[in-house]
Amino acid sequence: MRALRGLRSALTFLVPVAVLLLAPAGLVSGGSWIWPQALVFLGLLSTVVIGAQVAMAVYRPASFEVRQQGLVADKAKRQPLLDVIALSAYFVLLVSWLVFIPLDTFAFQFLPPPPGWVAGLGLVTALAGVTVAYAAVWQNQFAAPTIHDQAGQQVIDSGVYALVRHPLYAGNLMLFAGGALWLGSTAAALATVAQLAATLWRIRMEEAYLRQSLPAYADYARRVRGRLIPYVL
Repeated sequence: MRALRGLRSALTFLVPVAVLLLAPAGLVSGGSWIWPQALVFLGLLSTVVIGAQVAMAVYRPASFEVRQQGLVADKAKRQPLLDVIALSAYFVLLVSWLVFIPLDTFAFQFLPPPPGWVAGLGLVTALAGVTVAYAAVWQNQFAAPTIHDQAGQQVIDSGVYALVRHPLYAGNLMLFAGGALWLGSTAAALATVAQLAATLWRIRMEEAYLRQSLPAYADYARRVRGRLIPYVL
């Protein structure tokens, strides 16, 4: 039963991603839905996501369950209104990014596509990013998608959290930038700067909450200086 829940959760993410990439591609490329780079990307992404979600559902149920929450937490958990707005804006940004990639690759072509070796590096970066993001959730049963009160919450400072304070966000940014390069949209890769800005803004809000609710977080932030990149950012 847990494995099936993990599979269902993975498909809830993967199916919309596939539709948002392939549907615009088919519309602007003359009805052809065969986009080799996207099919490779979706195939590899599906392998990682399904494997990670099923494994978490079975072996790390607390980490799995905390990621099943929606964009709005229960009122009793005191989620800041600003976080609801920020998450909604971030969701819109993600959907827009997914739709923009095929439109730019097949129609707009705002910038020349990356050379083959850069695209290949992008694919490796994207897959590494997904792996980092799932490693972060695996190690942190408090990695909820929303900012809210969590009973028994503790500072996690081992594993990937010993390298950067927000490895989940770092992994997501690697996925966004790397995926855009592999799919042939240099403009979408550069647009990841907007996602970086939104992420840094949310980190600032999240860390203010953590410093207030977890006294040990300030010491952790002094020891682990990087938010997204060790010793840099």
